[in-house]
Amino acid sequence: MAIAHPNELNSEVTDLFYAVKHDSVRFGAVKPFSRELNSVYNEGPFSISGDGKIIYFSGNAKEVHSKKSISRLQIYTSKKLAGGWESPQPASFCDGTYSNFHPSLSGDNRYLVFCSDMPGGYGGIDLYGTKFENGQWGKPVNLGPTINSAFNELFPYISDNNMLYFSSNRIGGHGGLDLYTINLGKRDNSTAIHLEPPLNSAFDDFGFHLDSSGITGYFSTNRIAKYNDDIYYFYSYPDFSLAKTPPEKTKFCYTFFEEKNGQDDESINSSYEWDFGNGEKRRGETCKYCFNKPGNYTIQLNIVEKNSGEVFYNKVTYTLTVEEPPKIFIDCADTLDVGREVRINADKCRLKGYELNGFYWSFGDGKYNQGKYVKHRYQKKGTYKMELGVIAKNIQTQKVEKFRIVKNIIVKSTI
Repeated sequence: MAIAHPNELNSEVTDLFYAVKHDSVRFGAVKPFSRELNSVYNEGPFSISGDGKIIYFSGNAKEVHSKKSISRLQIYTSKKLAGGWESPQPASFCDGTYSNFHPSLSGDNRYLVFCSDMPGGYGGIDLYGTKFENGQWGKPVNLGPTINSAFNELFPYISDNNMLYFSSNRIGGHGGLDLYTINLGKRDNSTAIHLEPPLNSAFDDFGFHLDSSGITGYFSTNRIAKYNDDIYYFYSYPDFSLAKTPPEKTKFCYTFFEEKNGQDDESINSSYEWDFGNGEKRRGETCKYCFNKPGNYTIQLNIVEKNSGEVFYNKVTYTLTVEEPPKIFIDCADTLDVGREVRINADKCRLKGYELNGFYWSFGDGKYNQGKYVKHRYQKKGTYKMELGVIAKNIQTQKVEKFRIVKNIIVKSTI
């Protein structure tokens, strides 16, 4: 992150800072990123290579010493050493004749998108890209009219799936800077998509970033004026309207039979009897029996005296495992109190043949969350439809599928 602070001229400059992430919205204390990179001039925004060893960031040219000097932003780069970061140097494509800033590095570290006011653009500030080939960055290329406009395009970000996100104050937005996205690989034949609210607002929305899941992330906005520019967390709730719901299974039925070996063990005084290991027994060479719940059961086929039921001898003994049925399960009470926080979990979800990769909650009151274990607090009494959506990968086909279940929740007043 880049944070502003006043310098000796009482103007605002930015430095690079970091904070250790505890969870989606809780972080440790904010600390300066590096004494080798921060200076009395501007640093940030920045982009770091996947291995964390190379950083690119915006900064003022260090040779500026006078108020009359033109302070153009440039992109600086530095490598991480054993004891810290090396002294930053301007990127090879920066010569100081115009401003280059807001770098974003692709996941393979071989493509860099940045902002520039170099001549030959479409107006204002445009986005440019450069490829790393033969050990050096190539000549920057304007990203074209499907991305750039007669206005300003700023704060580019390349996601892991090669989507470019950026901000623009072009006509047609909600106001200020708005967020847009486009597939970098198909930019010549597509149009930048204007992101919907609540990501965009009537204020400045910028600095977009996605995490590795491609669903959750962060962006900056000044939509609450008294806080200036703040960082917000978001996640995209997947569409589960067409998701499958595994049928509820309450009985587990099997057919038990004796394989004939040429000798009939039954006689006038004896018969076959199946003992199902749960206190239940049935007579007959073949019988159908339904268990009420999953578990391990010791199955015995005995030859018994017809009248007394006394066992003459045991013919077969084995263990039958009745498996948990595939199910999506919300572990939460049906009735809750207004204003009381409740812990909810999806720990009992079982889908045989699937790898469960994501749990998404809609509480029916306009609030959402994600994760196997969540907390929620209803603020008003009433009946709500709590939905759990699960993203699962079929182990055999490797296809990603969606499942869902809905649970009615009654929220009552404690008064």
